[in-house]
Amino acid sequence: MIKDLRVDDRLIHGQIALTWPKALGIKRIVVASDAASQDKTQQMSLKMALPSDIKALIRSVDETIDFFSNPKAQEANLMVIVGNVTDAERLAQALGTVIERVNLANVGRFDGVPKEQKMALGSSILLSKKEQEALDRLIKIPNLKIVHQIIPDNSEKKIEEMLNNK
Repeated sequence: MIKDLRVDDRLIHGQIALTWPKALGIKRIVVASDAASQDKTQQMSLKMALPSDIKALIRSVDETIDFFSNPKAQEANLMVIVGNVTDAERLAQALGTVIERVNLANVGRFDGVPKEQKMALGSSILLSKKEQEALDRLIKIPNLKIVHQIIPDNSEKKIEEMLNNK
């Protein structure tokens, strides 16, 4: 079961390493990133950011879909991190029934698209046109909970409500 599919453009960092594993009761994190899966230096950096009792698996988005297609993987409680909404939507379309929730945390701050060309949902979610389209498709997936929650101590905000208040 994917306890949390987190969209975070920094992938693994302090907020994730120190707070989320305990809050979710997990010992493993899957990073689904085509770029990171091909970059040994980035893989090493991401793994080093985690405490020694938390293990990371770094795979491409397609490899992550294949991984969770195995019933044994679906039995494990894991957190999956992607760097953008488009990758989250790809995973959710393929694996929707094994995802408890999608958490749009930190999105679109480092993708090279000028800020003026983005829609802001709060200070940490900046959506390009492509990301907005992916979010529209994501929202249409039945029974998929989509929220914004930076750290466990913050309250969950429903993304649909944030969009409606825009």
